[in-house]
Amino acid sequence: MQGIMAHIIESKEIPIGLGPYSNAISINDFIFISGTLGFNRKKTTAGMQDGKPTLTPQIDQIFNTFKGIYKSLGTDAINLLKMNAYLSSWDQYNNLSSSLQSHLSKMPAISVNGHGLINNGFLAEIDCIGTTSNNIKVIKIPGFTHFANAPAAIQMGDYIFLSGFAGVDKNGKVVKKGDIQAQTKQALEWVKIALEQAGATPKDVVKNHTTIVDWRDFDQYNAIYAEFYGEPYPTRASIQGTLSDPDKLIEFDVIAIINQKKQYVDTAIRGQYQTNINRKNVHLDNRLTPGVAPHCAGIRTDDFISISGMVATDLDGELIGPGDIKAQTKAIMDGITYALETLGSTSDDIVKSIVSLVDWRHYEEFNKIYESYFTPPYPTRTAFQGGLAQYGLMIEIEVFAIPNAKKIGTYIIGA
Repeated sequence: MQGIMAHIIESKEIPIGLGPYSNAISINDFIFISGTLGFNRKKTTAGMQDGKPTLTPQIDQIFNTFKGIYKSLGTDAINLLKMNAYLSSWDQYNNLSSSLQSHLSKMPAISVNGHGLINNGFLAEIDCIGTTSNNIKVIKIPGFTHFANAPAAIQMGDYIFLSGFAGVDKNGKVVKKGDIQAQTKQALEWVKIALEQAGATPKDVVKNHTTIVDWRDFDQYNAIYAEFYGEPYPTRASIQGTLSDPDKLIEFDVIAIINQKKQYVDTAIRGQYQTNINRKNVHLDNRLTPGVAPHCAGIRTDDFISISGMVATDLDGELIGPGDIKAQTKAIMDGITYALETLGSTSDDIVKSIVSLVDWRHYEEFNKIYESYFTPPYPTRTAFQGGLAQYGLMIEIEVFAIPNAKKIGTYIIGA
């Protein structure tokens, strides 16, 4: 792969990462921060007491790493647009809320999900998208109290980042326990209302990350989801995880972009949810595998690219590499590369990868294949353990890219 000279800041203010990823990338008005864990430059996990982890010191360490990133960029702080927190145990939820409030004077849009982390000593992982711009708007839904101090959404220019919406009423009470269709409808109604507050519609959504509790609900959720968005669908990833209330069945984490033209890429193979071939702004690629859910493979706007979560299936929809993490990772990264190529981009433009692994024991082998698709410096990355939609799938990867990232971005790496 032909390298491109990138601007790299090697910082002694932050820990070296646990894999092939940059700690942060500053590009255009954005700062992408990798999923960050509570360990210091000596790789010591914060908050271990008698061999047991405690959350607050880990959150403190995570924010110390953030401060090191800010310092490397020559600033004391940034405006956080979107934060994703991944908890290994919901016993820590109240501690997480109080710890975040102690570090944040202004809450970003936020999603909190339950997933397995890289080892049992870590209780939380946090990633962020931030900005040095002050041109931001806090969006709240009148009468909606479920988010407490967090907004329904944050808008920066054309970009809108929503907090995670579940199937709850305005007071946060779960609607129709056990009814996935009712909860999906309610959650998407909140998405629609939040978008309207920002002058947007569901057609402006470029990315939907879904946390679903039970895969047996997949088909029913898809039916409601497909009707809500309609073609062409946004990019999407659906990952099995847990939510803050055991009665919650689903949550949606959404990014929308307004006032920018959109180009779509999807598979050329006919299927239930294939994007309509007659749309002028849709490019069909016969190298992309057929999807089993309502999403396109990728979307490009003026300055942003989102690629759906991809899994290792072939052109007939059959599993690639049963039990072989290397084969599955290669198939996924090839698919991502094809989608980017069709949208006029390359892997050098990737600024963020989100990786869902079924089993952490495959982490090192996954990394060997993953890193071969990049010329360093690497994108930022978040990795967690999550369930996938089909038996035998070992990994799913979704990415964000920004055109010419290696030419215009600044990469911050622990040294």
